[in-house]
This record gives sequence, C-alpha cells and structure tokens, in this order.
Amino acid sequence: MRLLRATLFLVLASAACVAQGANLDFNLASNAVGADFSTSLTDTGLEGTLGFMHHSDRADVADAGFDLVGNASPVGSPLIFGVGGKFFYVAPNHIGNGEALAVGAHFRYTWPYFNRFAIGGELYYAPSIVSFQNVARFLQGRVTANYQILRNADAYVGYRYITVAFGNAPNRTLDSSVIAGLSLTF
Repeated sequence: MRLLRATLFLVLASAACVAQGANLDFNLASNAVGADFSTSLTDTGLEGTLGFMHHSDRADVADAGFDLVGNASPVGSPLIFGVGGKFFYVAPNHIGNGEALAVGAHFRYTWPYFNRFAIGGELYYAPSIVSFQNVARFLQGRVTANYQILRNADAYVGYRYITVAFGNAPNRTLDSSVIAGLSLTF
C-alpha cells in the first residue's frame, strides 16, 4: 500500500512539472493527507483531475475525472463553476475495496474588492446504480476559505467529508476533517 501511495505522489508531482495551466493542491489534517492535480485539456474548459486521500485510521481514496469548467455568468465574473464526473477507488481499512462513478460540481468565488480572498467547494455523489463491488453509495464534499499568498499560490483552511456505504450497511465516514492546504497554479 505504501508503494501505491508513493507511486501516485510521484505521478502527480511529475505531471505538475510538465503541465501548462495546471493546479497542484496539497492538504493536511490531523490524521489525513490529500493531494489533487488538475489540468486544462482543451481550450473549451475541459479539465482532467487526479486525486488521492489517505486517512491513517480509516481508508485510502483515489479518484480520476473530467470536469467542464467556466464562468457561471458573463466573462470576468468572480464565480467559476465546474460540473463533471469522477471515478473513485475506495480502499477502507479492514473492509473490501470498491469503486464508484460519481457526478458532481465545484465552485470558486473570489470577492471583487478583496480579490485575495475566495471561497470554494465541491460535492460528488454516486448512488448504488453506479457503485461497484462492495460499495453501495459514495459521497465526497469539501468547502474551503482561500487566501492568495502569491500570484500562483493560495493557502487555505477548510473541511472535507467523505462517506461510503457497503451493501445494506449504514454509511461509514472515511474522513471528516478540518484541513489546511496549499494550492499551486502553473
């Protein structure tokens, strides 16, 4: 499992070095660490994403997806919105692995008069019809408050919540953490 984590980290880091218009995000919590990489794939707003979250007591969650991203209103609007889908691989400790194909959205709003401050969030959900192996349902959500410390670097604090259901069992929380992170744009 450690080899998988190290390999994923190296792939994300190397992709960030060669990509144009890319974003690399690292975040930490008391028992969890996460990394996300996104890059523009076309001029029309299509983005590809890769992500990984490791919680020391509960699970590993990896994802890959596509989102269509753009201004939610006229060009230059402070609201950027994205919709799309992600494939999640869920590997909880001491329980069988599973997959889910989730649909969702994310946003980022930058205050026009205080443009160093922004809020953001995401929500991805997979019902049982698009959940496989042991997974019956999957939900991942996150909200953040960002501060631009450099032109291409944001520091943020936020909250991440990931829950999954296996079979007919009730939902199991894989992560419920206050996070602190750094988001770098290339």
